[in-house]
Amino acid sequence: ECDWSSDVCSSDLHHIDHRWGGVMHGTQMSRMAAAWLIALACSGPAWAAVDGAALFAQHCAACHQNEGQGTVGLAPALKGAHWEKLGADRTYLPTVLLHGLSGPIVVNGERHSSSMPAFGPALDNAALAGIANHLQTTIQQRNDAPLTETEFQAVRESGGSPPKSREQRAKALK
Repeated sequence: ECDWSSDVCSSDLHHIDHRWGGVMHGTQMSRMAAAWLIALACSGPAWAAVDGAALFAQHCAACHQNEGQGTVGLAPALKGAHWEKLGADRTYLPTVLLHGLSGPIVVNGERHSSSMPAFGPALDNAALAGIANHLQTTIQQRNDAPLTETEFQAVRESGGSPPKSREQRAKALK
């Protein structure tokens, strides 16, 4: 732990200050350090925001393609009229991302019977919300309220399985 008034920390800040061409001493360096730490703490989500597009590219695009058009015989399209109904159930997308999906489904007139893996064990709620929000806004071009980490946590805690995700899908599409 660093005491900003100590010689070590003041010396480090002094070197930083000189690299920037300034001349600060003692209390000024402590104030600069405090201001920097406050700014860093207050900017939390802005600098630590999840890049949903990058996560989608890393975890989803291999099967669903970059634009969500899907791969014939492998993975369904992630856009189409059916998403109006599926999107009305705010737990559907978190359920599929967290618990996977298996069994036969029909998407845009194409029958699919492959399985989507559960990403819940590998990705945290922030990453999954980032993927979901990228999917909704960029790929599906929907204006739904962003899905939150809290919503993902609630779905995570409620449990699920790939077959249960398919059952939820069937109910949402009725």
